[in-house]
Amino acid sequence: MTTPAMSELAWWEEYFAAGGGWERNGGREQTRRFASQFVRRCGLERDADFSLLDVGCALGDALRVFAEAFPNARLHGIDFAPTAVARCRAELGSRAQVAVASIEAVRGAYDVVYCSNTLEHFVDYDAKARSLARQAARRLFVMVPYRELRDGKAIAPDPRQHHQHTFERHSFDFLVREGLATGVRTQVFACPGAWGWSAADQVVQRAKNAGRALLRRPTLAPPRQILYEIRRDGPAIDSAHDGP
Repeated sequence: MTTPAMSELAWWEEYFAAGGGWERNGGREQTRRFASQFVRRCGLERDADFSLLDVGCALGDALRVFAEAFPNARLHGIDFAPTAVARCRAELGSRAQVAVASIEAVRGAYDVVYCSNTLEHFVDYDAKARSLARQAARRLFVMVPYRELRDGKAIAPDPRQHHQHTFERHSFDFLVREGLATGVRTQVFACPGAWGWSAADQVVQRAKNAGRALLRRPTLAPPRQILYEIRRDGPAIDSAHDGP
């Protein structure tokens, strides 16, 4: 018997099952931490009335964060794994409308579309970003690992691996060039406990990097996330990037 590839539904169904890899590997806590970073950085008004779609909602942990942060928001979620959606519905109840759907199947305009640590799993991330951009009436937010490398090199697609691409600040600027967005803004940050070094890790890695420098070996950069705010409303603006 062969093991299903990570790109196949059967793999994710097993991964999202109760006691499966998602929970064993800290997926729920990581999701909450990513969502908390988004709330801090997105600029959405806490008391505003808007619709928000969480793409790749998994077990709904980000939607829980959003329900507390944005009490007047109308929350929706999709995931392509029926097991994840069933568990999400059972836990969230009426706090969010959740459905089984692929990214390409999303229909209807949302004020905000949130897609966290999902597009890096797809070889055709650009096609999926185009599809999402067409559904966001105001803003599409995409969060992915920033400048992630594999064996010291930019990531090339490999069905045996979770992540299929390395993302730079300009990775979604094509949406502006194609007229699907009026501008892209980016924020790069560490997310300790989900995608970044803890305080203890920083001490250890700094010491190791000092040793690597003495040996004239490449030093390691801390893992970081990048949040793209892809706007579809207002006048055209140039892509804006904060810092290096």
